[in-house]
Order: sequence, then C-alpha cells, then structure tokens
Amino acid sequence: MINTIINTKEMLHKAQAGKYAVPAFNIHNLETIQVIIEVAARMNSPVILAGTPGTFIYGGLEYLTAITKTAARTHSIPIALHLDHHENIDDIRK
Repeated sequence: MINTIINTKEMLHKAQAGKYAVPAFNIHNLETIQVIIEVAARMNSPVILAGTPGTFIYGGLEYLTAITKTAARTHSIPIALHLDHHENIDDIRK
C-alpha cells in the first residue's frame, strides 16, 4: 500500500519503464477529486491530480492537499498532485 502522495517524476519513470500511460485530470473540489480517485482505484491505475493557480485559490491549498492525502491513505494506487500552470515560485514551494 502506498499511503502517500508520490512524486510525479517517479510515477512517470515507472510508467515509461512499464510502457503504460498515466492519466492526469484537472481537479476543482472535493467531488471531482473523489470521482477521479474512485474510478482510478477501481481500474487500479496511477493518477495525476492537476490544479491550476485558480483551483488552489478557490479550493484552498490546505483543503485540496488534505483531501488528496486522505485519498492516498484510503486507496492503494499511486497519486500525484500536479501544480498545473503555476509560475509563482512561492506557490510552488508551498
């Protein structure tokens, strides 16, 4: 069981070596994260959750991170959180 958010680089290296694709989906809130994770878990697929700066402003960095960590603890699939279109270095460091 994985139980944590994993690094996207690690995830994609494994996919490349195993010759499979990893889907990435834009997230917006609790409900979109839930449905993405539930389907990925049912398919036993790793998944990348991607959030834009606007997503993290709207949903809150702490809330979206906590939801993603809970999903990772609940399901035994690789889950990565991707900062889609983030350019502000302070946001990236957080």
